[in-house]
Amino acid sequence: MRRFPVLGSEVIAGLDWLGEQTPYPNPAVKGDSFPMTWAADGEIYTSSGDPGWGSSVWGLDVEKFTGMPPDYTISKVNDMVDFTGWGGWGPKPSGMISVNGVLYLAAQNLAGKKPPMYGEKSQNGTDSHIFASRDFGKTWEPNFQLIGHNCMFKGPRFGGPAFINFGRDNENARDEFVYAVSTDQWDNGSQLILGRVHQGRIQDVAAWQWVAEVDDRTGPVWTDDLNKAHAVLSDDRWLSLPEVVYLKSINRYLLLTWRFNEDFSPKDGSRLIIYDAPEPWGPFTLVHYEAAWETKEMNPYCPRLPLKWMEPDGLTGWLQFSGNWEGANKVHYRSHVRNFRLRLR
Repeated sequence: MRRFPVLGSEVIAGLDWLGEQTPYPNPAVKGDSFPMTWAADGEIYTSSGDPGWGSSVWGLDVEKFTGMPPDYTISKVNDMVDFTGWGGWGPKPSGMISVNGVLYLAAQNLAGKKPPMYGEKSQNGTDSHIFASRDFGKTWEPNFQLIGHNCMFKGPRFGGPAFINFGRDNENARDEFVYAVSTDQWDNGSQLILGRVHQGRIQDVAAWQWVAEVDDRTGPVWTDDLNKAHAVLSDDRWLSLPEVVYLKSINRYLLLTWRFNEDFSPKDGSRLIIYDAPEPWGPFTLVHYEAAWETKEMNPYCPRLPLKWMEPDGLTGWLQFSGNWEGANKVHYRSHVRNFRLRLR
């Protein structure tokens, strides 16, 4: 049994599956990662990494998820033709959020392929930038071609920002800040860093702050120096590209992450790990651990929890995740969903 560095949650007793996983019915609609946000127009917007359908090229795109599982549909919003490059050689999506009607997309690997922080085979997750769209994904700024390697967050420390989503168009935000977490590489990383920025300055790198330490009595101490950021959660090689959402019904933050059994392997299986916390900076406690997440053949990764897909009880919803990028016809390389319910203590 895996020995985790944290205790079990005092609020959530666990997660129960309410049925089997369901792949998106059109196997030609391929892609992965899918950071999602519930936008002001009521739709879910996302970005797929290495989308292999329509007129997409490898890199990333912008897509829209319409309806509720299992009968949702995926449509293309923008091919993002400038964002090219397969795998770690090109930009990949790490986070998306809607704030005051504007979509923000965080993308990593803008400087191309680099060695991972740990191991030799893991995928890098580094050199990130935040793009904005004021027309629901049809156009984005700044122009990707003008950035080159001059991205907002250089290196791996905040190499894959994943925005904390609070509800439709960020309606349940705790304050005037937007929050984001990042691991130090795409798969099987070790450190989770928390940053924040005023909602009106999301693309201003000078406005960002990070947790430097957490005082048990007074809370977090913030720094504007990324090099002084301190991990809010550490677990050696057990933290991959994360997802964090705020569940208003129980006033808890849910952190979803995962681990490949072998670094960046599409065929050795994966593990699902879910934490909760009373604040974005923790303390994090274990909610759910699955040592054999789905099947080795499916090799799932990048769990997502779209808040639009939560039921009125605030405990029942649909998890979305990606699947094996290799194999005959890449049959698992698409969106999958599975119905769940959180069990309270």
